Amino acid sequence: MPDTVRPVRVDCDGHTAPEEARVLDELVFSLYLNGRHFMAAMTAPDRLSALAVGMLLVEQAIRSRDEIESIREDGPCVRVLTTDPFRVVVPRRGVITGCGGAVSEISERRLPPLPPAAPLPIEDVMAALGTIAAPPEGLFSAALRAADGWSARSDDLGLTTALARAIGVASLGGVSRDRLVGAVSHRVTVELVRAAVVAGVPVLASTGVPTRLAIELAERTGLALCGRGGPEGFVCYTHAERLRLRSSGLSDPGTI
Repeated sequence: MPDTVRPVRVDCDGHTAPEEARVLDELVFSLYLNGRHFMAAMTAPDRLSALAVGMLLVEQAIRSRDEIESIREDGPCVRVLTTDPFRVVVPRRGVITGCGGAVSEISERRLPPLPPAAPLPIEDVMAALGTIAAPPEGLFSAALRAADGWSARSDDLGLTTALARAIGVASLGGVSRDRLVGAVSHRVTVELVRAAVVAGVPVLASTGVPTRLAIELAERTGLALCGRGGPEGFVCYTHAERLRLRSSGLSDPGTI
């Protein structure tokens, strides 16, 4: 914070007092792939290499960590060299059909559908939700959690970068993502569903309510999308068969 800034707390009657105010750090993150500028984003200054790997996976520029030859952080820039440095890669967003420049629907044609898998325990979902239950003031939280207790949490200015960083941590650590549960604080948008599907994460839970487009994309791509999560349970909007339920006959959505 600049030396000239003097925060004061103001009460409802207009009285003031000096305040040691907490502020958030942010920077312009720039990602270069094989010498070309790939993307930029505002983010918290935390594990930029993991964020870079996560964004490359989410944008379908790479399929796995094995395609990366080297990663180098240069201040707020991360430079990634792949095993095929002469291949020109651009982001492959699957959003985006419409006319006149307006998005009218979400197309999953470029999204790899999630394969069938054995159901995951409800306890894994609850544990993942517990990991992100109390985000730091002013930040959003995202996490991935495995049944063996492994977890990766990221707190960031936005949920997209927070989830991408957690995905990058899992990839750099060699953690198989097909048995992970993802969790995010606040609402789930279609972009978060897309990120989970591309990364191969079969379950995404949140403490908030998902958007209609998020539910539609999750239904079409095989993602178990859960919302309104808390200590008492959550609502499963799509593909409850991916969860190990203790009762039958639940409608979709169903309260777990």
